[in-house]
Amino acid sequence: MHIHYFQHNHFEDLGYIGEWAKSNHIGTSVTRFDLKPELPSHKDFDWLVVMGGAMGVNDSDQYPWILSEIEFIKITIQAGKIVIGVCLGSQMIASALGARVYKNSEPEMGFWPVKFLPAAKQDIVFRYFPIELDVMHFHFDTFTLPEGAVAMAESTVTPVQAFRFGKNVFALQFHSELTELNTPTFIKELATEIVPGILVQNPDEMLQKTDSCRLNNEIFVKVLNEILQIPRDASGMNI
Repeated sequence: MHIHYFQHNHFEDLGYIGEWAKSNHIGTSVTRFDLKPELPSHKDFDWLVVMGGAMGVNDSDQYPWILSEIEFIKITIQAGKIVIGVCLGSQMIASALGARVYKNSEPEMGFWPVKFLPAAKQDIVFRYFPIELDVMHFHFDTFTLPEGAVAMAESTVTPVQAFRFGKNVFALQFHSELTELNTPTFIKELATEIVPGILVQNPDEMLQKTDSCRLNNEIFVKVLNEILQIPRDASGMNI
């Protein structure tokens, strides 16, 4: 079992997912698009985790590797491997599945609630989330629900906060991977991106709510454990 992850900023690594992987003796490797955008062989990993980033799906003029990354994600999905996306990662998955990624009506920045839909309670992976949960947001963009996907959560201005596609694809617009330990660095690094808005907290307000990460991590470990139980055939592809 091996996880490869795509990192776009120097400070947005696997976070809690990395802690969980280590505790389960799961190996990890990384492509640092902020340093050297080299893609791995599909034979070298079982899961692909796509992290967040300050750039957007539609910024390929400034970041030419975005298009090749999205194509790689598409092929990985088609290969049946587990694919998990966080924030920008969820937007890239949505784009790879043919959805439209666009500027949201309002930015969401800070700890705000998401509501999990009835489909989440009936889903073997998303069932661990409560009806409502305060989570860390930091995004300007959103997306339409990809054809064939099932929406799992929403918020006041974002109709799709999470979705599942088939047996192997899980997308979260919010940051369940942040911990109490790394959230202050996350907030500090993104402070210059903060803009005024009705769903925007200042850094001090965000820092007062970092204890929310504990509950998020307690839920996320159950989610990751459930995904780990999804069967794989001898080639490492899901069946």
